[in-house]
Amino acid sequence: MLSNLKRTGKVLIVSVMAMVMVAPVAFAITRSDPFDTPSIKGHKYTFTSEVWDRYPTKGTTTVEAVGDFSTVNAPTPAGYMGGQARLYNSNNGALVHSSTWKYNDSDAWNMWVYSPRTTTNGYYYAQNKGQFYNIDGYVEYTGNKSPILQLSGNQSLNSKNLTEASEIMEKLSLKKEYDVNNNGETYGSALSEKTIGMEPDLISAIGTNGVNGYIKSEDLSPKVSSIEEALELSGGNGEVKIIPLYAVDGTNVIGEFKLVTNYELVENQ
Repeated sequence: MLSNLKRTGKVLIVSVMAMVMVAPVAFAITRSDPFDTPSIKGHKYTFTSEVWDRYPTKGTTTVEAVGDFSTVNAPTPAGYMGGQARLYNSNNGALVHSSTWKYNDSDAWNMWVYSPRTTTNGYYYAQNKGQFYNIDGYVEYTGNKSPILQLSGNQSLNSKNLTEASEIMEKLSLKKEYDVNNNGETYGSALSEKTIGMEPDLISAIGTNGVNGYIKSEDLSPKVSSIEEALELSGGNGEVKIIPLYAVDGTNVIGEFKLVTNYELVENQ
């Protein structure tokens, strides 16, 4: 099913917001402008940040972040291309869902990475991360932010809600520095990374229990320095990793955050 959706979406989406009908599933997509890398060890890459709004069953609507990671000039060898799909809440910039880091485990032109899905009404955007192998490790990039996608189900979300969400996102994207807790750790929304230049030590997130808290950047994005380490970290489809959700002090655990591996590889053009 995912493979069919992926190919159909790639062909039929011609604008920022498109509605694609694929029996028996309908879905809408918002897609960022592609983020294009410079040449890295002879390869150039491009990737997007997308939000997919699907209707897998009658009366149920889901939203997920999707990353389309591609090599431009030649198939990339195993372990050269990594991606993480991240879904954020536009109302406060908190991370709602994320995939694990996934690296291509065979030669591939293209890799699709999916976050877990949510059914909670609100406004969402994606801002995905990519890592690409260089001779001395991996180069990491933060992709362009997708437009907002509204998940409303049977609940009405008016233009005032959208305006407020957009204003919050704009404020976060212009932030010049993170707040610092009593332990000297920075904390805040990862949306501010583009202007500040790095992610905070503690990233604002919503736990599996619905509680707002923080996850550690090092838990969300473990550092890898070799292809062997990357492939060892890279899980198979359906694998789940649980990381702690902390209070703002970065010490007290108040819940859990779930990372799920879900991906597809395209080995031939």
